[in-house]
Amino acid sequence: MYSDRTKKYVEALSREGKDFDYKKWLRQVQEEEAQAKRVAAASNSHGPSASKPNDAAKATQTLSPPRIPAPVLKINNVQIFRDAPSTESPLQRRLTHVLQAWKEFQGTRDRNAVYGYLSAVFSIVQHYSSRCRTKKLVRRAFKFAELPFDKNADSFSVIIRCTCEQRLDRKTVSKWSRALRYAAQFKERTPLKEFMKDRGGINACASLYTEHFGRSNR
Repeated sequence: MYSDRTKKYVEALSREGKDFDYKKWLRQVQEEEAQAKRVAAASNSHGPSASKPNDAAKATQTLSPPRIPAPVLKINNVQIFRDAPSTESPLQRRLTHVLQAWKEFQGTRDRNAVYGYLSAVFSIVQHYSSRCRTKKLVRRAFKFAELPFDKNADSFSVIIRCTCEQRLDRKTVSKWSRALRYAAQFKERTPLKEFMKDRGGINACASLYTEHFGRSNR
């Protein structure tokens, strides 16, 4: 459980955002705490007790701000903090990064923003595929999104399904997955966005994959 001062810090940080002034906030909190002590002492039937030197020192001591940053996103209704001590595995952090890329894509009207999200999906799949750990990635992704495990789904489809907050239909997931599988087969050092746009975009890459390998090829 957080202390009262930490709770106040979190509330002030969330309320004021970038305008938050820690020194000003600390002075105000110390004044409120001192006032509360004076009121409590005045209401004590035995009269105010003498202040101890250590108590006075603690009341005026300047403390570093509690390390409770503002939340940057939610995953399954759990707040994720940018600088909070993390118990996540590297794989979970990578999945969180893909989820954040999805949120950024959803937060803009730029049509090309989808390539940022697809690049994040492509990167995580290629990273674990090159290490022969695709099965682990797929299993953890389903657990990450709290979705039922599907052993027949290809890795690109799995990552898309598990990070799109269930906002994409199966047709779109399949199309994007085929486009990424096409890139995995033929892209070399070219950035994913440039590679796809040079071949006509996402739809064209998905069609090219179907022409080369068939729709259901893994």
